[in-house]
Amino acid sequence: MAGTEVRPADSLLAKRAFIDLPFRLHGDDPAWVPPLRYATYDRLSRRHPASAHQQWALWTAHRRGEVVGRIAACRDSLFDERQGERWAWLGFFDCVDDRQVAASLFDVALGWARRQGAEVAVGPGNFTTNDEIGLLVEGFEHPAVVMTLENPPYYERLWTAAGWEPVMDLYGYQFLREQTELSERQRRALERLRERSNVKIREMRADHFEAEVGLFFDLYNQTWENNWGFVPMPEAEVRHLARQLKPLLIPRYAFGIEREGELVGVCVALPDANKVMVRLRDGRLLPTGWARLYWGIRRVKHVRIFALGVRPDAQSTGLGPLLYGEVVTRLYDDGMISGEASWTLSTNFRINRQLEAMGARHYKTWRLYKMALS
Repeated sequence: MAGTEVRPADSLLAKRAFIDLPFRLHGDDPAWVPPLRYATYDRLSRRHPASAHQQWALWTAHRRGEVVGRIAACRDSLFDERQGERWAWLGFFDCVDDRQVAASLFDVALGWARRQGAEVAVGPGNFTTNDEIGLLVEGFEHPAVVMTLENPPYYERLWTAAGWEPVMDLYGYQFLREQTELSERQRRALERLRERSNVKIREMRADHFEAEVGLFFDLYNQTWENNWGFVPMPEAEVRHLARQLKPLLIPRYAFGIEREGELVGVCVALPDANKVMVRLRDGRLLPTGWARLYWGIRRVKHVRIFALGVRPDAQSTGLGPLLYGEVVTRLYDDGMISGEASWTLSTNFRINRQLEAMGARHYKTWRLYKMALS
């Protein structure tokens, strides 16, 4: 489109400009949480294990010599095989408040998706439901927590003005101590449920980390396999993600429910590293960022409940409330102030009702959009 030039970000300098853009657009907002630059480089590296079944392309938009927008598009053969679809995922979207610039970015990314054989485009997602996804449309007043996306409110207008239609909402639930701390009556009821169900709760064994990762993520793939947009995580990606999360994992907050020696439920809660990252304004861990992050996380009193679920064949036994009750008890016994359970599908009425029954409130919404390409 006239006035805007969209260029491939396929060189080292171009990729650097691609990764730097959010810092230029949002860096003056003290509430904005800078992403870790190395994590973005890692996700967009051809050495990332997802590249075995994904192909992607990056672009930046330029106007009068300045980078004013960016976008990425991805085709995932594993997703298509699992879902019987031909989707393209559009993500890593950042843009000035200008519909013409946004439209130029969408046009180029959608053109690439069509040439790659996609029939539908979905976004924003970096790149699938196993990654950070969704456009924040409700809850801007609340800080972003670790491994969730944030964006200014005008992004929604840029997407809808370009003809994108909503396809799914994702919810974030907030736990506050005064609203969700369990009463003695509730604790006794959950203990009776535990005894009646003949289960035990055990923490992740840090000295058997590799084996534990396999067990926990095997359960993840079983528990979420019927969810909208699900794509299984191959072992290589599981191991890669686990290595990234290991510095954040606290065994007391990563635990499972065992029945007859089998893991049937899992909870993984992570300290909200964003409480520290918001002070690392350049997104770099060197030379002093590592130390600030390492020591800062140990003082954080906020968490993100990253994974929480019960195996499908055990969901009718009432283990969900037991799992929720256990995580609330552990966190609040340790002096945690708040937690965010995110994300859940807006259509997952069972888990959303259970979270609300525990006193959590729906306080954020991320939205995914789609566009037919044929």
